[in-house]
Amino acid sequence: MKTTKTKGSLLLYFVSALLAYSIWVVMDAIAKKLVGTYHVSQIIFINTIFALIPIAIYTSYKKSWHNLGKANYKVQIARGTCNLLAMSIFFFTSHYLSLVSLYSIVFIAPLIITIGANLFLNEKVGWRRYTATIVGFIGVLISINPFGETYNKYALLAFFSPLFAATGWLIVKKYGKQESIFSFMIYGKLFLLISSAIILINFYKIEVGFDLFLNMCSGLCRGIGILLAFTAASKLPSSLFAPTQYVQIFTGALIGYLYFGDIPTLNNFFGNLLIIGAGLYIVFREIKLSKTVVSNTLRTSILTINKKN
Repeated sequence: MKTTKTKGSLLLYFVSALLAYSIWVVMDAIAKKLVGTYHVSQIIFINTIFALIPIAIYTSYKKSWHNLGKANYKVQIARGTCNLLAMSIFFFTSHYLSLVSLYSIVFIAPLIITIGANLFLNEKVGWRRYTATIVGFIGVLISINPFGETYNKYALLAFFSPLFAATGWLIVKKYGKQESIFSFMIYGKLFLLISSAIILINFYKIEVGFDLFLNMCSGLCRGIGILLAFTAASKLPSSLFAPTQYVQIFTGALIGYLYFGDIPTLNNFFGNLLIIGAGLYIVFREIKLSKTVVSNTLRTSILTINKKN
């Protein structure tokens, strides 16, 4: 009975992780729809307000508001700046790129982290992970097909999104080990809220009813996704949690096709196989060496989660 219950719990948390990353794809799709009409800062501002609602409720439920007083504000500001830049570039370029192509680029973040950990954190990275990193970059090139007729120049700008996301993670890894997950969730959102509001002063445009509704739903999706991913990551073995992030590529391809009419190419298919394979190898190699799993995405849950499995 206990074994059955344990397997059931693992399945529940595994599905929660898949749901979290899929929900984020819905958020990205909404941003892709809205960014052609409204400034990126306005989308982020309204999105963040409503993302804070489930996070604040969860923080109250856990009685963890006291953890915010222990925050390192320099780390929070540095990470918040990286997240703002990563999110802004992601939303902006989503207007010009298909979701599946954009996710192909996004998932170079773990590859950049691998290189950054070696160069800036003095972590030992062997030839196996460097080889996987090279394979991953080759996969990105195949997917976006820079020498083909369909290449979009905004793909180059999109590369800065995972670059800033990876930089934020490296800052956390080096200086923020003592930070609370609640301080990251709350202060991260407050930084996005304030900074986007300042930028928005010059670009505000009244949102029509349904657009505002979509943006509000997008924020709720983001907040709920963060909580689902955090809960799943804290309960699942690393080997089960790590692969769930790649569901975004498949969900992105599906939503892109059904709603935006974006048809994935053979380049997308074969390129993403290499990207997923390289990313999974790096994650599982990290698990084997240090029992640590990293959520290597653009998402707010870019944190190190120590496991005991």
